[in-house]
Amino acid sequence: MRAGGSASRVADDLFCHRNTVQNRLRRLEELTGRSLAVPADVIDLGLAVQAFRQFGDDSPGRTD
Repeated sequence: MRAGGSASRVADDLFCHRNTVQNRLRRLEELTGRSLAVPADVIDLGLAVQAFRQFGDDSPGRTD
């Protein structure tokens, strides 16, 4: 957690506005049904990202 939970630091790293980061985080919550305010949900999302990075997306119907 390089940004320490700071949307401003993330925005600086991504070269975008702080509001953009906050909007994307809200959208992530909407799409996943998880809350970034709930530690267990954050862990679940982090594990999902790690699994995706390790195994990729071999879901049926995917075309590359």
